Amino acid sequence: MANPVALAARAKGPFALLKRTCVIIKRYGLTPARLDQALARFIQVLKRFDCGATFPVTAIAVERHPALWGKYQAQGIEFAVHGYQHKDYTRLPLQKQLEHLAYARDILSKNGIHHEGFRCPYLRWSSDTLTAIRQQGFAYDSSQALAWDVVDGQGTSAYRRALAFYGAQAAIVYPALPRLENGLLRIPYSIPDDEALVDRLQLTSTAEIGEIWLTILRRSYELGELFTLGLHPERIARCEAPLITTLTEARALSPPVWIARLNEIAAWWRGRTAATVEVTEVGGDTLRLTVAGPPGTTILGRSVDIVEPTTPWAGDYRQVVTASCTIRSAVRPFVGISPACPSALSLFLRQQGYIVEISDDGRAYS
Repeated sequence: MANPVALAARAKGPFALLKRTCVIIKRYGLTPARLDQALARFIQVLKRFDCGATFPVTAIAVERHPALWGKYQAQGIEFAVHGYQHKDYTRLPLQKQLEHLAYARDILSKNGIHHEGFRCPYLRWSSDTLTAIRQQGFAYDSSQALAWDVVDGQGTSAYRRALAFYGAQAAIVYPALPRLENGLLRIPYSIPDDEALVDRLQLTSTAEIGEIWLTILRRSYELGELFTLGLHPERIARCEAPLITTLTEARALSPPVWIARLNEIAAWWRGRTAATVEVTEVGGDTLRLTVAGPPGTTILGRSVDIVEPTTPWAGDYRQVVTASCTIRSAVRPFVGISPACPSALSLFLRQQGYIVEISDDGRAYS
């Protein structure tokens, strides 16, 4: 069985671990009262911006204080499973992981805590972990750390050690977007989060923390990607100002940013991926598109003649105000893929919202 103290020491270093333990004891004491206060403060910020949040929680914590979690679930907070206990699941065989996840789901269900997603303790997972998550019927997993290049020289040795421990991918290489893997939706978790900023990078200025989060927000917005902002409730007092700064800018952006819980993102991504597009040949260079998808599905067009009314969206894109439209184009304004290409490429592009067609005729596509 994994030793959680040893694992935490690997991630944080022994001195940082000792400091972190003292901080948690100081903030929470031996009762849930301080956690209740922190969550209440967090909720007030979220209400100000009319948004919810997702907090991972261990089953043991729910079992000890079920009323606390139920209180905040009733206020729009989503709780994701964070393991039966807070331990490194990569150290457990598949069968044991299956048992832990089954115990966790059972405990949350018995205590009235609705749960759809999972995040691994320490952000550490293996192929067996993903298998266990799938077999236990979770709608999504949010354990893949995605590191944004917003820290000069990758910061301190403690931060670099944490990135390696998490198995973090680089955001300049991997898109910050959900993706379906063998039926499981995986939602990346953005690094640096509050723990990395405070414990690993030793930042004491709320302005510095806020500027890093704003940089991630601006980059992800420019790329049309996802920023999963990580902030533990215990640090809301210290990080409240950076959170407010980030949410304020997010709410001011146009086109608007969708600030959502992870279960909402998972439902939307699955629904949009399953959306269908019917292309009808009208004659000549004219095509009729009919889209069937979840509420909020939008047709965006660029460099194409759209007959129906449109409104400006972002850059050169225009938004069609109806669920179907007629377009005129000398070539098919879709993504054409050779039959020789792997099916994973087509799936990836469809998940991004592109209309994809398989064809040998590359000249027929824009």
